[in-house]
Amino acid sequence: MHNYLYDANHTRLHLSKSVPGEKIFNWLFLPGGPGVDSSYLDGLVKIINLPGNYWLVDFIFNGTNTDYSKTSEAIYQQWPQYLEQVVRQFENPILIGNSFGGYLPFFCPELEKSLSALIILNSVPTTSSDLFTQVVTQHNLPTLTEIKEKFIQAPTLENMKALYMQEVPYLFSKKNSTKGIEQIINKMKFCLDAEHWWYAGGHEFYSEIKWVPQNVHTLIIGGSDDFITPFAIFEQDTRFHRPNITMTNIADAGHFPWVEQPDSVCKTIASFMQSKYLVPVSD
Repeated sequence: MHNYLYDANHTRLHLSKSVPGEKIFNWLFLPGGPGVDSSYLDGLVKIINLPGNYWLVDFIFNGTNTDYSKTSEAIYQQWPQYLEQVVRQFENPILIGNSFGGYLPFFCPELEKSLSALIILNSVPTTSSDLFTQVVTQHNLPTLTEIKEKFIQAPTLENMKALYMQEVPYLFSKKNSTKGIEQIINKMKFCLDAEHWWYAGGHEFYSEIKWVPQNVHTLIIGGSDDFITPFAIFEQDTRFHRPNITMTNIADAGHFPWVEQPDSVCKTIASFMQSKYLVPVSD
């Protein structure tokens, strides 16, 4: 039984663990989807052992896994404000977002004033890039158009799961696809309404990012076998070629690199934190 905290926007906060240290950070883990429950990030939380409190963050309706029931899209358009308000509640906050959870911060310019650090795991700075279609051809991936349209027309849990299963070659290296299905896909809990809103056109609301970190220490992690959010999109975006931004592409890893290369992810994050003097350098 989890003990949850809720803020005024009904954003759910779960303290997953605490690690003692000289300086205590508040690690805020933001899931993807949009609308996927943050519990799939448990494995990532477990491998990081840097000082701080580790919080799983879920906006209202995340992971409800209930039948589709249309709600006001105004809620989804308020996600940036919800995120900014969550971060402001913590001292020494470090935001670590995966997929859509790594894309949303770029719509939150107020984070420039409040974050100690930002870690982006397997995301993109835009939803429109030729690289999305190029990787499909280059790696002979199955097209997703038909299964996405099926979900838009019939937003059932069955169709949502079918879409994620068809995305498996985009999400994991071939040798780790079974592990990925077992550890991530099969355990995911969705918000069908949020997912449907996104695929049916809601993504257009989030088409142009509003913020590139100017001074916030930022780490962007990709995976060589992540074809749903190709790392090259960040590499080719000159807005992110800044001294405060570090980019690392992890070999033999897909969209959830802590599943396939946990040691590399852990070392990358620790090295980044040490390089910015945010945590002591290990002997």
